Amino acid sequence: MKSSLHLGVLGEKLGHSLSPEIHTELLKQQGLCGTYEKYEMSREEVEHLFAFMDERHITGLNVTIPYKEVLYRMVDVLNDAAREIGAVNTVWRKNGVSYGYNTDYIGVTSMFEKAGVNLSGKDIVILGSGGASRALIYGFHQKGAKTITISARNESAKCALKESFPYIGLSTLDNIPSGDIIINTTPVGMYPKVGVSPVDASVLTRFQIAADIVYNPLVTEFLRLAKENGLQIVTGLMMLVDQAIGAEEIWLEKKLNYHMGDKIHEELAGRF
Repeated sequence: MKSSLHLGVLGEKLGHSLSPEIHTELLKQQGLCGTYEKYEMSREEVEHLFAFMDERHITGLNVTIPYKEVLYRMVDVLNDAAREIGAVNTVWRKNGVSYGYNTDYIGVTSMFEKAGVNLSGKDIVILGSGGASRALIYGFHQKGAKTITISARNESAKCALKESFPYIGLSTLDNIPSGDIIINTTPVGMYPKVGVSPVDASVLTRFQIAADIVYNPLVTEFLRLAKENGLQIVTGLMMLVDQAIGAEEIWLEKKLNYHMGDKIHEELAGRF
């Protein structure tokens, strides 16, 4: 057992990050002593990140925007998921070597699993072509989705995704195909700009399940509309909690029970 862990989250602006709270509770549940700090850094400071980690004996970091792609290029060793996704959200420093992982895909697939949704054989539409969509594509493909379609406005971003993941389909927001699951990865509907949805009810009624990776508010306008039209809804907060558990599995070098996050999810959900 590690007696004193030094962990943290790296980003440019971390004012409202829930990561310290989540990880402090996860460590507490395991009876482990440790610290989990916020590290706000400029791009120039990030260039010296590994020396900074060694000086402060930091063994693990979560990475948030805008540094997921930066760390992808910086680490010594990438795991398969991070390599395919093209982004690192978890860094592990051991014996002077930096390892890069991506646990966002674990968070999203676990989120569906806990909601009782089997992704295998499903036709899935992802709204948005930003960085988050990459982890979702990878995770859904790993779980045996039948088709994965990216629906977004940004043509160059969609083409870049198609280059990385040749098995996906592409569509505009005006020509969204029908399917089983539709998931929003755009910031549309996120606090403080609530009350708006990336698509209207006429699109949602062509699906059985709607999910949103936005978790503030917990039930976005997109999900409210979906529920109103009889769809099963999957909220996004569990993705955040379970990607954190995935990161701790790496840092602690052991398998964890993902139901550890259920109590944390319940407490945080009350705020949103």
